[in-house]
Amino acid sequence: MRTELSARIAQMQHKLSGLQPVARVHADTQLFVSSDQVCRKLVTLADVRPGCRVLEPSAGTGAIVRAVLAAVPGVICQCVEMNAALAEHLSATFPEVAVTCADFLSCAPQAVYDRIIMNPPFRHGEDIKHIRHALKMLAPGGNLVAVCANGPRQQREFKDIATHQEALPRGTFAYTDVSTMILRIDA
Repeated sequence: MRTELSARIAQMQHKLSGLQPVARVHADTQLFVSSDQVCRKLVTLADVRPGCRVLEPSAGTGAIVRAVLAAVPGVICQCVEMNAALAEHLSATFPEVAVTCADFLSCAPQAVYDRIIMNPPFRHGEDIKHIRHALKMLAPGGNLVAVCANGPRQQREFKDIATHQEALPRGTFAYTDVSTMILRIDA
């Protein structure tokens, strides 16, 4: 198991090597990049359609927005990323995407997004705070799809409002064996 984890970490570091030293990959950064497979699942579950206004909060390297743009033409995307170097990387990589460099939790809520797709930080229940804040930005008829910890706090917090909950296999994200799930919440 330890060798497999080391190999996954090395793969992730290689994948992000173009961002070094901007985004050194380790658990302390809370940068756990969603795999292409997870991103495709998130986009499919969100039912993104042409013309949708899509937000990826705490965008990191933009793995989710990359999947959105690859899957659905004609979407209007915005990312929020607090790390200035990563925000600059996002702007350079995705010139068609509006990028805001800010702490997502400090962004003023405006209910303007049709789809919010996210993999927020988990530490100290941050995933719950980020999802709750993002819900304030969801337009009527929209939906939010998120990766979050699959723990008792998250189960309690979202059980009555999630229209979909799906546990992800342990080890889905490099550097951690935290139990995770995908949830969808409709506005």
